[in-house]
Amino acid sequence: MWSHDGERGPSQRPAPHALAPVAQTSLWTLYHRAAAARRDPPLLTDPAAVELTDRCDWPFQAWFGRPHHVAEQYLARRARMYDAATTRFLRRHPGATVIALGEGLETQFWRADNGTAHWLSVDRPEVIELRRAVLPHGPRQHAVACSVTDPRWTDHAVARPPSLIAAQGLFMYLRPPQAAALIRLCVRRFPRSVLLFDTLPHVTAHLAPYALTRGGTFRFPTLRGAIRPSALRLGDTGQRHAVTVRSIGPYAIGPRATARLILAAQRSWPVREALLPALVRLDIP
Repeated sequence: MWSHDGERGPSQRPAPHALAPVAQTSLWTLYHRAAAARRDPPLLTDPAAVELTDRCDWPFQAWFGRPHHVAEQYLARRARMYDAATTRFLRRHPGATVIALGEGLETQFWRADNGTAHWLSVDRPEVIELRRAVLPHGPRQHAVACSVTDPRWTDHAVARPPSLIAAQGLFMYLRPPQAAALIRLCVRRFPRSVLLFDTLPHVTAHLAPYALTRGGTFRFPTLRGAIRPSALRLGDTGQRHAVTVRSIGPYAIGPRATARLILAAQRSWPVREALLPALVRLDIP
């Protein structure tokens, strides 16, 4: 079950269409990040994603339909916010370890690497097998093949604090008790570190699978709102910590009235939390 090395994967490449639905979302996000990077001007600078989608002869459009402009903007904005937070962290701690939970085929390492940081990818065994087969991992990149809800992954994530733990696009697939348990695990096992994760409001989680597809055979697994940022601010992890929440958005989409509504939502915390995705930074004491 376990794998925690940086070697390149086997020449026999796993079949992406055989992955479980949640794991297949890593292909959906890769497809839309690459599409966002191909825009003129690009929404995201991600040459590794573009190169990977060009190199792998996977039928992305048959699976996912045409790239959706809202998905491109959302994923590009989310990736840029994670990249900025990671860059700031590594500027202060150049040789630290970034622990990427549920990383899938995310290519953030090639966007944010500072040349000295260590990178640990944690995901299910079949996803790690695919990742190692199609992405060229170097000596500072390692992997743990394990579900993030299994606390044993932390036994292989030994690093001198502080670490940056990033759960990009993960919590929306966890039930709230699972998300809370994962936060508590990180708080307990990684002192003096930083946890980054993003949330989806419940209304967005219910509408997104229908709103962000344009044909194709792929069907989204159930998305969840997971933990509300306001609940974290009340201290439900049982620890004293500093929490920073930033909205992911708004987007330049739709008619002018829609844009005004989204901008107005930015100014009201209850409305913002109810309607807009958010990036949460939790500083672990």
